[in-house]
Amino acid sequence: MKQVAIFGLSHFGKSVLEELIRLNVEVFIMDKDRVRIDQYKDLASGSVVIDVLNVENLRKVLPESTDAVVIDMGNSIEASILAASYCAKLHIKTIIVKAETESHGEILELVGATQVVFPNKEAAKRVSPLLLSSVLLNYLPVSGKLVIAELAVPDSMIGKTIMQIELRKKYGLNLISVRAPDAEFGEFNPAYVFQKDDVGLFSGTDEALGAFAGYIVKEQKRNALQTQIFKLFRRKDKT
Repeated sequence: MKQVAIFGLSHFGKSVLEELIRLNVEVFIMDKDRVRIDQYKDLASGSVVIDVLNVENLRKVLPESTDAVVIDMGNSIEASILAASYCAKLHIKTIIVKAETESHGEILELVGATQVVFPNKEAAKRVSPLLLSSVLLNYLPVSGKLVIAELAVPDSMIGKTIMQIELRKKYGLNLISVRAPDAEFGEFNPAYVFQKDDVGLFSGTDEALGAFAGYIVKEQKRNALQTQIFKLFRRKDKT
């Protein structure tokens, strides 16, 4: 079983702890705040109240079997840099550190961090598209510019198969699965004919998905305008 040490129990560190516990990973937690340690020590396989900004302190308390460390020093950029540097000196193979800014991340990599995480940026990437598009139901950044998103299937796709739509050729997207409202995603059959109110699970770059979501919104507005014009002419015909 892998053993992970978490330095600092701010929001990101606590979230990682809870997820690792759910996955039955042995976690050793360290923080200089006794209240935080007392709050989570029953969940962890080991805990200690300690100022991690001392390499000798770390050498004494950090289990030799530690496979990876996760560093979350809150808003203290200097503390996270020092902690990452000390872990590198102790030859920890995997050092994951929460960063506040791009420049902070670059320094962390220079001192030995093997992976830099920008939770605030990832949260922004998740939330922003949801605010901007009513047709985008869920949005998950995967890596780099690759994202997976749930999108309402546009009217122009209804009654057609994925081969007829040429989704990859026209929009640079892949369709992973499709579901009806209030249903779950399942194995996708390329011969499936899209129905009204279907929801698709698409993958592609954030730019491609953004452009496709924009296309759907424009289509909805165009269809709404055509409906208004049709109703207007019907009223005129009746008079």
